[in-house]
Amino acid sequence: MAGEVEGTVDASYFYTQFSAYNMDWLYLNIILWILLVIGTAAVLARSRDERSQTLARGVLALVFLWNGVVFFFGYMTQSAIFGGIPMIVAGALFAADIVRKKIRITLPASGWLRTATLGWVVWALGLYTIAGWLVGHPFPGGPLPTAPCPTTILAIALLSTSMATLKTDRLFFTLLFTMLLWWAFFAGIFAPVLYGFYVDLTLFAAGIYGLMMLGAHWRKPGPAT
Repeated sequence: MAGEVEGTVDASYFYTQFSAYNMDWLYLNIILWILLVIGTAAVLARSRDERSQTLARGVLALVFLWNGVVFFFGYMTQSAIFGGIPMIVAGALFAADIVRKKIRITLPASGWLRTATLGWVVWALGLYTIAGWLVGHPFPGGPLPTAPCPTTILAIALLSTSMATLKTDRLFFTLLFTMLLWWAFFAGIFAPVLYGFYVDLTLFAAGIYGLMMLGAHWRKPGPAT
C-alpha cells in the first residue's frame, strides 16, 4: 500500500488516508471480509464444485475492483496509477473468468504446498491486520483484511494452487499473476521503506513465493505440488 512515490515522503498521508477510508467504509469492508472468508473456505473445501470456484472468482473480482476504483482513486490517489490500475485489471480478469471457467483453485491433499497455502490464507484473512495493530498501527489507521495488500497475498496463495491453468490459458493466467506480483513487489518495498509499515514485508515475501511457483511450472505446467 504505497501512497506517495514522488515528492516529499510523508508517512502521515498513508495512515490518514487509511483512517478516512476505514471509517467511511467500515461496514462494507466487514461484509467484503465475510464474503472473502466464505468464498475462500468454500473453494478450498469443495474445489470440485463449480459453484465454489465461481463464488471465489466472483468475490475476488469484487474486492479487487472495489479496491482499485474506490480505495485508490477515491482515497490513496497518489498511488492511483501504480496501484489502482493493476487492481482494476486483476478484478476484471477474475470477473471474466467467472464465464471463462479456466482458473481452478485446488488445495492439495497433503504436502508442503497445502501447509503453505493455508498459512498464507490465515495470514491474509486475519493475522496480517492483527500484526499491524500489534506493531503500532491500530484501527482505523491500519489496513483491514480487505485492503489491497492482504487481498493480494490471498490471491497469490490461491492462484499458486492453480498452476495447471498455464497449460490451457497461459496468456490470461500470466497477465493476472503479473498484476498481483507487480503490487506485491511495489507495495512490499515502498510501504516498509517509505511509511514504516513493516508488515508489508510479508507481501514482498508472498511475491517471491508466487514468482517461484510461476517459474517452477512455466515450462511444464501442471498441478502445483
